[in-house]
Amino acid sequence: MTLKEALRSLTVIELKQRCSQIPDLRTGNVKDSLVNGLAGYLLSDSLATLVAGLSELERNAVAETIHNWNGSFSAVAFKAKYEALPSFFTHDPYNWLSHRSKDSQPSALKLLFFSQTIPTDLAARLAPLVPQPPPMRIATLDDEQLPETVTIKRFSGDEPEPLRRADTEILVHQELPAVLRLIAEGSIGVGAKTGLPSAAAIRRLESVLLGGDWYDADDDEDAPRWAGGPIRPIRPFAWPLLLQTGGLAKIDGSKLGLTAKGKKALSQPVHEVVKQLYERWQRKGSPDELRRVDLIKGQTSKGVRLTAPMDRRLVIEDALRANCPVGEWLAVDDLFRQMKAEGYRFDVSGNPWKLYLSDANYGSLGYDGAVNFEILEARYTLAYLFEYLATLGMIDIAYSRPYRARPDYYDHWGADDLNFLSRYDGLRYLRLNALGAYCLDLTEHYVAQLAERSPLFRIDADLNLDLLRPAEPAEQLQLEQIAKSLSADRWGLNRDVIFSRSADADERERIRAFLETSVEGDLPPEASNLLARIDERATALTDAGPARLIQCRDAALAAMLSTDPATAAHCSRAGERQLCVPQKKLNAFRKGLAKLDFVLPELAP
Repeated sequence: MTLKEALRSLTVIELKQRCSQIPDLRTGNVKDSLVNGLAGYLLSDSLATLVAGLSELERNAVAETIHNWNGSFSAVAFKAKYEALPSFFTHDPYNWLSHRSKDSQPSALKLLFFSQTIPTDLAARLAPLVPQPPPMRIATLDDEQLPETVTIKRFSGDEPEPLRRADTEILVHQELPAVLRLIAEGSIGVGAKTGLPSAAAIRRLESVLLGGDWYDADDDEDAPRWAGGPIRPIRPFAWPLLLQTGGLAKIDGSKLGLTAKGKKALSQPVHEVVKQLYERWQRKGSPDELRRVDLIKGQTSKGVRLTAPMDRRLVIEDALRANCPVGEWLAVDDLFRQMKAEGYRFDVSGNPWKLYLSDANYGSLGYDGAVNFEILEARYTLAYLFEYLATLGMIDIAYSRPYRARPDYYDHWGADDLNFLSRYDGLRYLRLNALGAYCLDLTEHYVAQLAERSPLFRIDADLNLDLLRPAEPAEQLQLEQIAKSLSADRWGLNRDVIFSRSADADERERIRAFLETSVEGDLPPEASNLLARIDERATALTDAGPARLIQCRDAALAAMLSTDPATAAHCSRAGERQLCVPQKKLNAFRKGLAKLDFVLPELAP
């Protein structure tokens, strides 16, 4: 659209209003004369004088529109970057009197923008007059700068609340193997069709997570579901879904069981397994994270047309790559500002009118949800970050309880009695860690940022374990698998259990690794001898597979068949009159018998 085309779309009254803003501009009263006069002024050298009279905020609006937004102004992106809007873009379109007020001075932007768009030929003239705006700068924090409290705005006044912090990269190295072992034991019950963990499974999972869930039972104010409902579980809910989606676990009746891939994962480096789980969740993760935002209703209604979660997740991934420096804390609100300013946006629903708070008519998100980042996009992003990426150990987090943590929904109809909009509203800061950088392909190799742990126990000559510190949940689970508790801080290695578990070579190596990495100093001779004896005994026998035991008429026939070239390669003596024939060689043995004019009868059912 050219400038003259834009001007011709206006009425004569609107053209005269614009002409009145230009001193000494002489035009007639005919529309063509008004259009030519305005176009002549705006496309001349006089444009520089008009631009010089703009405020800094107004010049930034012009610069962003021309250089970054293809000529169309974005109020959401501009406000996110500059935290303010020129008054020209804040008029209420439904307030007719605001446009008639004699006290309001019309903005010079009215001469440049037409339906929030700058015509192409005018944009070309403006480009050299307003330089390319600098990129958005967001301050990040180090550990010392991270605040200890956050302010919660309540009706009774502002209240400080402690800011909790979780370095998740450390957690996942302990928790992923522990959760896999729980599933291997058949301890995790799930819905036979949904795969969602049962209440008992949630409790069992929480018991092996370092520090438990993000929130404990005392954090929950037991709000009724219409006001928000429970704020937990989060992590124990996510783990079974992540592992099923990643192909490491599958539903076996009413329990989860490890797949062959899951058993292999127990011996793989944790960072490789986490990356596989993340990539799989990006593409196939189910259910949709939005379903966990319980207060947004209508998600299963006819015609809501929710978008593919994969498309949303990929946008968030791009935003994390571009805006989260590795190892630095970033406020979640600043991440949201960057997503809005830099265009990391996604649709949640093709028909937000079907989504609502409290009431399907008055509370419909169609009134503002389609353009209101905070209600849909932000809540989806919070759920994705807090429940899944933090559980996978990719982002360290700092958070408070969700109650009244984000006031951005207060003005929406039906929100008066809500304690929060989602259980994830308490997420305040995130830090992309080394594991997250590896999973996002920001680095080719992973270098673990893990603090050394002190030894867990010492082993005496009687193969008893004396604990040197309290066992972490994952360590406790491993102790329970190979030892018997003798007292609060003393365990005895269970030889019988260790021998039985050592039939699996990978499990044998895991037992050895646990003992070697947890003991104070080197393994004592008694423990080394036990492990050596287990290795020797576990490899002394080999299962060669199924075979048939053939009974011969007499010893002479057995001797002949075990030495004749036609059959000797397919059988071996198993007694005076018996031959052993491997199942895989049975057909070849039958053919050899036929050459010798013998027949082996079929096995009777």
